[in-house]
Amino acid sequence: MDVSKAAVFIGPQKPFEIQEFPVPEVGPGAVLVKMQMAAVCGSDVHKWHDPKSKGPIIMGHENVGLVAQIGRGIAEDAIGQQLKEGDRIVFRAAPCGRCYDCTVGLSCHVTPHYGMLPADQAPYLTGGFSEYLYLEPHPWVLKIPDEMSTERALMAVIGNHTVLLGIEKIDGIQLSDTVVVQGAGPIGMGALVQTKVMGAKKVIVIGGPSNRLKLAREIGADEVVDMAEYPTPEARVERVKELTRGIGPDVVVECSGANTAVQEGLEMVRKGGKYLVIGQATDYGQQPINPSLITLKAVRMEGAMASTAPFGYIVRSVEAMNSVVPFPVEKLITHKYPLAGINEAIKVHESYEAMIPVIMPNA
Repeated sequence: MDVSKAAVFIGPQKPFEIQEFPVPEVGPGAVLVKMQMAAVCGSDVHKWHDPKSKGPIIMGHENVGLVAQIGRGIAEDAIGQQLKEGDRIVFRAAPCGRCYDCTVGLSCHVTPHYGMLPADQAPYLTGGFSEYLYLEPHPWVLKIPDEMSTERALMAVIGNHTVLLGIEKIDGIQLSDTVVVQGAGPIGMGALVQTKVMGAKKVIVIGGPSNRLKLAREIGADEVVDMAEYPTPEARVERVKELTRGIGPDVVVECSGANTAVQEGLEMVRKGGKYLVIGQATDYGQQPINPSLITLKAVRMEGAMASTAPFGYIVRSVEAMNSVVPFPVEKLITHKYPLAGINEAIKVHESYEAMIPVIMPNA
């Protein structure tokens, strides 16, 4: 192939454009990926709205693809499995190994992230909303098990690996814990799935709209709190207390990013409980939080962003989705679009009509 079509972000609140780019020659250590599925993430929608965002960018950072061509010097994936053309993979750019964040075990801040790079310079094809994606030499690549569906593989890199990191930071879920998940989006669903398989007795999901809460029920939620029925923070806190015998949950996982969520979570969690904050990745400025609740309740509070050491958690997430998670997580992928449907995919994500819309560039 000489060219690849891609859906290109050209500027805030402007329709994506379908453009063609040259396919680079695959050099030593590089990999050309034929894209199968790329999820539309909330961060993509946020970037589309953000007046500070600059194009052109080929978005798409939650990806599954096929090895189309493989450069000289790559014979195995990250865990030693033989890698060949035609294998399905998930992938990341390899960390630099030299910056401060790499040194202390955090996510590399030097290595670029696929789906977030400018598309006006070579190698151009650096995001999942494209027929082909070019991985620079020596990427981090993980082969997907042959028996695993592409949908389950994609779900492994949507929220679940981040949740695994966060839960480890709070020393895990104890058998028979009661857990509240704030937020019924993709990360919230990841928290629901992971806490259930780790032995939570009861998981309560707070969020909306009703179609998302219905999906939460289908993949294991024991109770849901609909924000349409409980529209105020006070009402939601009171409802959670009712569902937890007035004591509060053992663990609260914040996955919503909502302005009042952290204060609500601190009010809900029981004394001596744990509070994991994942959803507050967008800086909306000052938020009303009473820090005395952390002290007086002796709450253990942690944050998690992407993954501190992302690759190990991705391996675990893929393996868990393949052999441990019993829930029908494929149902969370509610809408599928060809490349030309990118603007509709953004629309249904923004309106909450979709749980997870995906682009299938080669469909």
